[in-house]
Order: sequence, then C-alpha cells, then structure tokens
Amino acid sequence: MRPSAAAALIALLPALLIITASPVHGLVVGVKVEGVITQATYEAVHGALREASELGCPLLILVNTPGGSLDATKLIVEELLNARVPTIAYVYPKGATAWSAGSFILMASHVAAMAPGSVVGSAQPASYSPLTGSEPITEPKILNAVAEYAEQVARARGRNATAARLFVVENLNLGPDEALEAHVIDLVAEDLDELLAKLNGTCVEVDGELHTLATAGSAIRWYRGGLKDEVLAILANPLIASILFLAGLYGLVFGLAYGQPAPAVVGALLVVLSLLGLGFNVNLVSVILVTLGAVLLAVEVFVTPGFGVVGVTGIVMLILGGLLSPIQVDPSRWAVHPDWHAKLSLAAIAATLPLIAFASIATYKVVKARRARPKLHLADMVGLEGVALDEIGPGREGFVRCAGEYWLAVSDEEVEPGERVVVVGKEGYRLRVRRAAD
Repeated sequence: MRPSAAAALIALLPALLIITASPVHGLVVGVKVEGVITQATYEAVHGALREASELGCPLLILVNTPGGSLDATKLIVEELLNARVPTIAYVYPKGATAWSAGSFILMASHVAAMAPGSVVGSAQPASYSPLTGSEPITEPKILNAVAEYAEQVARARGRNATAARLFVVENLNLGPDEALEAHVIDLVAEDLDELLAKLNGTCVEVDGELHTLATAGSAIRWYRGGLKDEVLAILANPLIASILFLAGLYGLVFGLAYGQPAPAVVGALLVVLSLLGLGFNVNLVSVILVTLGAVLLAVEVFVTPGFGVVGVTGIVMLILGGLLSPIQVDPSRWAVHPDWHAKLSLAAIAATLPLIAFASIATYKVVKARRARPKLHLADMVGLEGVALDEIGPGREGFVRCAGEYWLAVSDEEVEPGERVVVVGKEGYRLRVRRAAD
C-alpha cells in the first residue's frame, strides 16, 4: 500500500468508527408501566432502558398507574435520571392516570407528555400492610422528605418544583392542558403517532450532551422481558402478596401448633414469596428461597424417611430461587471485565445445575419407589426374620424391617426396637410377629 493511500485510510478511521457506533435510527424501545408499581415494574424499566442503550435509541414509557411501591419508584427514577439515552414518559391512553409514583416517573423523564383526558398528581405517600391495608402517611418527617424528593426530581428536569411539592403535600391533580401550562409536562398528544411526530426534532440534554430526536415514523420495539419478569409481576402484586402472606401464616400456625410439617413448610414458602409484594429486595428473597430449599431437601433426604411434601417444597423453593436470582449481571454497573463477568455467569450456572440434577434424580427415585409393587406378598413372608423398628406389643402396632422393606406389624408379646422378630402370620395388611429365638 502506498503511503498516500495509508494516510487517507487513517484519516477515514474516525468517520468509520462513528458510522459503526451510530445509533439505530427509526426505532424506539417501548415499555408499559401499568397497574401497581412494584419491584417487577423496576425490572421491566431497567431491562427496557438497557435494551435502548444497547441499540442507541430513545426509550418510550407508557404510564397508566395508580401508584405503588416508593422504593421501586425511587429505583426507576434513579435509572431515568442517569439514563444515557433520551427517555420519554407518556400518560396514555386517554383516561390514563399517572398518580402517586407515576407522577415521579413522568417528571424524571427527559420528555413528559400526556394524552387528552389523562391525569397526573395525588402523590401523598401511604403505608401498606397485608393485615391493616393502606393508610395515608401524615407524619411531617416522612411527608416533607417525599415532597423535597419530588421537588429535586422536577428541578433535575427543569420542571415546576412547586407543583411537584403540591402533588405530595396537597394531592394536587392536573389534566394535560393544566400540566402543560404549569410546565409539568412538555406536550400533549392524541396518540402514539402524533407523539412521535411532535417529538421529531426536539433537542434534549442527555448526560451533558445535546441529542436531537428523530422519531417521525419510527417503529416501536416493545420490551417483553422473560420468564423471570412474568413470575415477578405476579408475585410482586400487593393483592396476591397479601393472600400469600395470610395463607402462609395460617399454614405456619396450624403446622407448628399440631406438629404437622407439611402445612408448616408450605406456609413458610408462601410467606417468603409474599415478601416480594411487601417491598423486599428480589435478590434477598431469592437467597432466602435457595437457602431454605436446600435445608428442606437435606432434611427430607437425610432425616425423614421417604420423600413427601417437605422435599417437594424444597425443590419448588430451589427452582423459584434460581429463577429470581440475578444470574445476569451487567458489567457496566460493576468494575469488572466482561470476560470475568462471563466466567461468573458460568460459575453460577454450574453451581445451580447439580442441585437441579439432584432434585430431578430424587424425584424420579421417589416416583419409581411409590409405583413399585412389593416384592413379596404377606402370605409368602411367614417364617422370615426381621428387625423391630418400634415398640410393639398387645394393642400396640409398629414397624418392622423384613426382606428389605418396611411393614406394619403386631405382636402378642412385648418387642423392643432393635430386637429380631419372626413373621408368624398376617392380619389384613399387617404382619403378626414374635421375638426370634436366641
């Protein structure tokens, strides 16, 4: 290659790099924030924002919510305030609401829009318990803190901080025209097509740099999430969480009061699952599920005979804990090299697979054992010797181990555990035994 050609190629490299790293034009990633805002909502917004960042295109959030968890909302707001792509929040469709937590999401976006007939406001915090229900919080310490937080979010996006405070302390509500006049939102649009058309050419500041939106005629790629998101959306619902909590509480009380392990372990599972809807961190709940599942599985295998509800509950806990666990870790949010991140993911999968394999083998063995027929009939066992496992005597039956199997037995004489016995007859499904001669 001639020097002049090499110099020209080197001069073109920056342009080639810019072309390679250029965002995807004509595309917008969309995510819907519907129903009660929970940890599942945060996971959906987080995933959609990550997808939009990877594609280099704007994120569109359709808001229609009565509110929800303040902790989940703060996580969403933090994501939006630190987003590296333009974010647009749109209260849609007509008649939709951005109440309570929804108003924070609207104010935290780079661009805020509303459809005709929609409402924003009513952000007074409330406490929630599955036993007492929902109650408004009037304590000045909490109320002022939330109001100041709303003001700072509004100021961060150049919006009306006074209106943001009134959303919290006076439950102010605004329609689209009032919100536009009060500088709470940036525009009003009839539908998605009109919204994208109006946004076209809008200049927004993202991470200290100015970005001009080119959204006219853009296709919307809706974020779907995965199985984890679907399961979390169900379990994190406060109504479902309340039902799970109360049912689990009854199971625990009944199981512990009457010494029944089955309702107790099932109740414990339901109570742990209800924590997702009560504001507990998903990672913490997944760790609890995996730990309890491993303990129950060990108890069923090494302590209690057979394989029943305790073991099945342990397997369910392990599966749900593995499903909810954050196997996928975003390297950009941690000071780690992508290669190390890949090895970490493989190690997590490698640690989980043996547990799944063990649970599968144990379940197969149990099903096979329960379907197997006894090797011997009662009539064929007369004269065989065995070992007593319980105290057996007149009017008191117990188990013996004979021919490699466990049998219920009765005896006319006192037999202590560990003594050798001889089968002398049968009574229905029970063996009649006596002590073996020395």
